[in-house]
Amino acid sequence: MRGRTLQRSLRVMIAAAFVMALGQGHGLKAQIWDSIQRHAGTVQDKAQKVHEATRPMTVDEEREVGREVAAKVVAFFKIYPNEMLTRYVNLVGGTVAAQSERHDISYHFAVLDSDAINAFSAPGGYVFITRGAVALCEDESELAGVLAHEVGHVAGKHVLHVVERDKTLSAGMNEASAYVPGSDYMQRVSKNILVKLFDQGLAPGDEFDADARGARYAHDAGYPGGGLQGFLTRLDQATNQGANSFWTRTHPPVNDRNSRLQKLAADQHWDDSARPKLADRFTAATAMLPKPKGGA
Repeated sequence: MRGRTLQRSLRVMIAAAFVMALGQGHGLKAQIWDSIQRHAGTVQDKAQKVHEATRPMTVDEEREVGREVAAKVVAFFKIYPNEMLTRYVNLVGGTVAAQSERHDISYHFAVLDSDAINAFSAPGGYVFITRGAVALCEDESELAGVLAHEVGHVAGKHVLHVVERDKTLSAGMNEASAYVPGSDYMQRVSKNILVKLFDQGLAPGDEFDADARGARYAHDAGYPGGGLQGFLTRLDQATNQGANSFWTRTHPPVNDRNSRLQKLAADQHWDDSARPKLADRFTAATAMLPKPKGGA
């Protein structure tokens, strides 16, 4: 009997203590809840910053980056002073660019005053080809193939993705002054892109993707799909690819690229035998160009 009484007493005491704790614990409960809320807010803030740091660039931001890179390229190489050739290259480039999947940007084409054999593109639709590369082409279909390849890099956002994946660069994407021309961030981004274009090169997968895109753009524009292959074959001979060659360092072997392009044409069942290469028009537009010396 005394045991049952003791048990009831204990239960009453425990219940009373619990009720008292509830009554007196509103402040403690509020403190705990506030702490949880603050922690959740901190986690959310961190998650938001990570998300913003890794987000893709907007089209406007891409254009600003492209303009910064283009300005540096033009300042270093200079534009080749031939208005007729500039108009011609823009005509051919604009024709293949119209077949691109990207319609949110405008493409700009320029011929650089260099006898080195090179072509490259910057984000935002800026495409450059040296007069040496133009002179290496045999006809308009080859020029179209080269320009379409560079349009393929822009459409695939290959250079842009390099910036977005670079933690040191993506971390500054959301700074208030990030995209102001000449800002520290723009200087870092443009330098990184130029090193990638002229020294390190893009990933082989990006080059293969640009080849495939470019071949489709050129073909859809009415050119023979093999224009880029012809240029690459001549490029391979002209640049004498060796261990220290620019093209060996920055591009996959020409044989690999041409093999993939041939397979693409076969898979697409392209019959381009009747398509014009427009050699006469190309010769007339490039008549004043000096012959390339080779190398890049």
